[in-house]
Amino acid sequence: MKEEVMLCFKKLIEISPDLMELEDYHLHELCDQCFNVESYDKVYHHYNFTVRMKMPNSADWTVELYFAEVKEIFRTKHYLCYPLDPNENGQCYACKNQGVEDLRHPAIDLFEMGSPDASACNLWYTAED
Repeated sequence: MKEEVMLCFKKLIEISPDLMELEDYHLHELCDQCFNVESYDKVYHHYNFTVRMKMPNSADWTVELYFAEVKEIFRTKHYLCYPLDPNENGQCYACKNQGVEDLRHPAIDLFEMGSPDASACNLWYTAED
């Protein structure tokens, strides 16, 4: 999972002029995650993670919080990475329905947020099942 969130972050670097200048960076912490299966063609994983980074000409390291979504559609993975503002916490029915309340999401509609009436998909079974 750590490799997957860093792959998301690297893809963000490729399209973000401000981040292209990073001198150094590494995963600081994988904070929260939630795996969702809504249907065979709608499988996605949400993450919160922090990256410790250093810009050129700066002696200081900063730590920033990010949201990532890894979505698999017909065996092809799609990646989204988005920096979160300190108070940003958008709605996600998929994570909420699974009881994952601490995972924060972008306030704008960039990601799969699930359906408000979808029940949690229980992928775990007991020996009695």
